[in-house]
Amino acid sequence: MNLPATILDIPTGLLMIAMAAVVFGSMVQSTLGIGLGMLAGPLLTLADRAFVPGAILIVILPMTFAIAARERSGIDYRGVGLALIGRLPGVILGAWAIAIASERFLVVLVGSTVLASVALSMTRVRFTTAPRTLFTAGLVSGFMGTSTGVGGPPMAMTYQHADPAVMRSTVSAFFLIGACMSIIGLAVSGAIGTRQVQLGALLLPAVAIGFGLAQVFAKRIRPESIRPAVLTVCALSSIALLIEEFT
Repeated sequence: MNLPATILDIPTGLLMIAMAAVVFGSMVQSTLGIGLGMLAGPLLTLADRAFVPGAILIVILPMTFAIAARERSGIDYRGVGLALIGRLPGVILGAWAIAIASERFLVVLVGSTVLASVALSMTRVRFTTAPRTLFTAGLVSGFMGTSTGVGGPPMAMTYQHADPAVMRSTVSAFFLIGACMSIIGLAVSGAIGTRQVQLGALLLPAVAIGFGLAQVFAKRIRPESIRPAVLTVCALSSIALLIEEFT
């Protein structure tokens, strides 16, 4: 994989657009419990393919820790445990896929994963928090998160009818531990190195700004009002990524 020698080799305009997506994605994740990977993943991949999945997983750690700590009273510990059991084989499969996959496969996987997540979010399929469902959601999330940095939708769909605070805190606690598992898996497979850490550090200020803005406007942000915009941005950025790859 050919990577720019320095961060400054990323086109400035594209980097600014990607950073704006990270700010917006962080705001959404702080409000809904997911959103950073879906919103920013495709645009970050356009800016530099080394952003995905390693750098996204790195910056998800402080974000999920802050959300889980803020709303720790709502965490469904049983659900987190069952989902993490499923995440382990998903992480192994995702790390294996990254180790053997071509660069084009990774790009297509990121774009198609986000588009599939958008399509699933628009359906009226109703999931429950039964043990089998949580295990399966954890497994799929583990594979998606480790291979593309976008692992939120399976868990979000499982908890979509729960209390919003329970969903945010539970999904965040799951991602906090799950992202650590994925980072370890990617490190073992050789998919995370100095470059990914540098890019993750570059994203941290944008994540902090997005999280801070969400706290300021928390009472004004209604999840149902921003959902259409989020899904539209996700779909358009994924389509742009796929078009860029095949043209």
